[in-house]
Amino acid sequence: MATAKVSVSDVFFGRAAPAEHSFRNKIVGLIAVQEIGINTLVMPIALGTAALAGAKITDPRLLSLLVVTFFAMGVAMMTNNIIDAERDKKKWPLKPLATGLISKSEAIICVSIWAVIGIVIAIVFLNWLIIALGLLVLMLNYVYSRYLRDNIGYMTLFLPFLLVPVAMWSGFSPETVLTPLPWILGILFAVWTPVSSITQEGLDPTIPALFIRPSPTTESGLFVVFAIALFFVGVAIYLYAQLSWLFVVVSALLMAVNLTQAKYLGGNRSHEKLAAAFKLEAASFSIYWLLLAVFGWIK
Repeated sequence: MATAKVSVSDVFFGRAAPAEHSFRNKIVGLIAVQEIGINTLVMPIALGTAALAGAKITDPRLLSLLVVTFFAMGVAMMTNNIIDAERDKKKWPLKPLATGLISKSEAIICVSIWAVIGIVIAIVFLNWLIIALGLLVLMLNYVYSRYLRDNIGYMTLFLPFLLVPVAMWSGFSPETVLTPLPWILGILFAVWTPVSSITQEGLDPTIPALFIRPSPTTESGLFVVFAIALFFVGVAIYLYAQLSWLFVVVSALLMAVNLTQAKYLGGNRSHEKLAAAFKLEAASFSIYWLLLAVFGWIK
């Protein structure tokens, strides 16, 4: 295992890191344990939310939100990896915590530093509401990884995801955080979680979807249902935010792209197929949020 080839994509999405101990590999391992690729994919969500919350592209708080989001996602990903360290020795044996390249104590120190940096930036440039909601998201993420995922099912990941855009919105427009649009954005993110989770948990039959583990065919069907649901939530955003009709057209095209990935989720699954499906649907979802930012700023 130690000599297995590790790609840049493996490192950025946290699936593997070089197992041999060296200073260079420690740095690579810290990048992997934070799953920086996923952190980067969340940046468009911050941009789209900020645009619809009324923030201008020149607003200095926008950069602050991106930085806070990056560090908060790093905390969430590292927490998940710390909790899953033993399980990953079988599922993802080349992850840095599974191989011992990064120790749990080193990961905990990194989590603490990242949390402090994010909180300080949020205090200085944003507000206390985004800190409170952000900490609630991280707490729900911890509860999900520690209990909900294995005992109830991976679909409970919608709980922290629902609040992510709401927290981002509160950084720019706290007085309107209880209006419909930020919560519809939250529903958009929450609906994406089953689409994402099926591709990430597809080879682990011990994890239920919601109390039971459906067959691969059923999960493929769920993938299709939620991919279509993403489109209709997008239509609701289009109506509430009064965006250009072109947003709906491009959303339909992205839905069609996502639907093509259902073929990889049938009975003949593999790490490679699931990883390819995850990367494509994650990229299309990020493009979706970038479109929200573009159409939000030009309307």
